[in-house]
Order: sequence, then structure tokens, then C-alpha cells
Amino acid sequence: MIENDHIKASINFMRVPKNVVEARRQLLADLLQNQRYLPLEQICIRLSISAATARRDLSELERTGRIRRTPGGALSDFSDKFPSFAERLGRDSDRKNALARQVLPHLLSGSTVYIDGGTTPFALARLLPEAEIPGLKVVTNSLPVVELLSGSGVSLHIPGGDLVARQSLLIGERAVRALRDWKIDVSVLGAEGVTEAGFWNSAPEVVALQKAAMENSNKNFVLVTAEKIGHRTGALLASWEAGLRLITDATARQLAAENIPTKEMEKL
Repeated sequence: MIENDHIKASINFMRVPKNVVEARRQLLADLLQNQRYLPLEQICIRLSISAATARRDLSELERTGRIRRTPGGALSDFSDKFPSFAERLGRDSDRKNALARQVLPHLLSGSTVYIDGGTTPFALARLLPEAEIPGLKVVTNSLPVVELLSGSGVSLHIPGGDLVARQSLLIGERAVRALRDWKIDVSVLGAEGVTEAGFWNSAPEVVALQKAAMENSNKNFVLVTAEKIGHRTGALLASWEAGLRLITDATARQLAAENIPTKEMEKL
């Protein structure tokens, strides 16, 4: 009887207090709100917890509607708060088309272009069927680009990954690994902000995919409309030293006000 009581006492001693569990789960929810997407491995590292504990916490957060699970990771409810791809697509389409046209002279016969998942890079995909560039290969993680170019005669290649349905993106470590196998001539990227420090996006997993494209690309263009100049978000894509070339419709006065370098810019 004494031995059984000792076992019960040990179990009670090892049980984590409810308030500690709730605090940890709130921390996880806050982390996902800031990072948008995190794979399970990163959740375990960030919170110093086991995979089993992480899965229990994720299940509870999903049950209470604070996150959405994905294979191997989790999303905060950003996907519901952040405008969907379809909602963003109709905004400033003429301006985005004008930015995208600046990339066309850099797409040579037989070249490979990576098209990012944003709506401004998507504008480039719209131009490609009529551009009729012989032997052009398109690599993309954007499902709208895939849908648009399927059957167009453009050679289309899709890295694997985890689907973020509302944003129509394939992201995650599998997508990054697949993209590293490509030799890319031109990468066309989007950004949520551009500052004196560099180029910004909110989701680290999106940035990881963009960096994989950049590292294997001869030229990297970032297409942003003027209102994103001076805006900073949670994850730095690259500093200006990385050599990305900015394509924007911002005025010289807007750029100067934010100390944006203009040396590596394409002129509209």
C-alpha cells in the first residue's frame, strides 16, 4: 500500500499545472499569430517541448478555433484575417501588370523563371502566354499560376509542399528542398514591405522558399506597389546587399523619404 501511494504521489508531482499548460498554449498561439506558419519541428524547438506535447497543444488550439492544422505544422488564423489571394487579386491590377512587364526583357529563350506566390508576380504569369518566349520554363509554388498556365504551352514545374489553401500556396521544407534542385535564371518575388534595411514578408516559411529561389537564381526581382514602401513586417527576406532588384511604381520622392537605394532599380 505504501508503494502504491508513492506511485500516485509521483504521478501527481509530474503533472504540469493547468495554468502552465494554458500559458504555454497561449504562447504557441501568439507565436503562430506572429509567424503565420510553423512546422512541428520548429514548434518543439521554440517551446522546448516534445512532439507529443506539441501535437496535444495544437489539437486543443485547433479545437478552440485559434489555429488550423496542416500536415507537419500549423497555421494561425492569419489566413482568415489576411486577405485571400482571390480578394487581393483584383486590387491595382493595372499597376501590377505595368510592374510585371518590366521583367519580360529579362526572360530569354530557353530560360527558367521562378514566379512567387503573390498577386504582383502573378501578373507576370498573365503576360507569358502572349509573350511566346521559346523554351521558357516556369517554376512556381503558386496554384493560381499553375491553373493559369496549364495548357498554355509554357513548360510548368511545381515544387511539392504543404498547402495553405486560402492563400493558394505550397510551402514548407519539402518545397524548399525541391526548389534547391533548380537552376533558375530569373526569380520574380513579392514583398509586403520595403525599407532601408531591405525586403520584408510576414511568414518565415514563405521567406524560406523565396530565399531558396534567390540562392539558385542569376537575377532576382522584387515587384512591389508604392504603398509598400516604408512598410516593415516580421521576417526579413534580404538586405540590399543581397543584390535584389526592385521594380516599383513609387515616386523618387517616396523612395528618398524612406532612404531606399535606387541603384538597383528598374525604371518604369
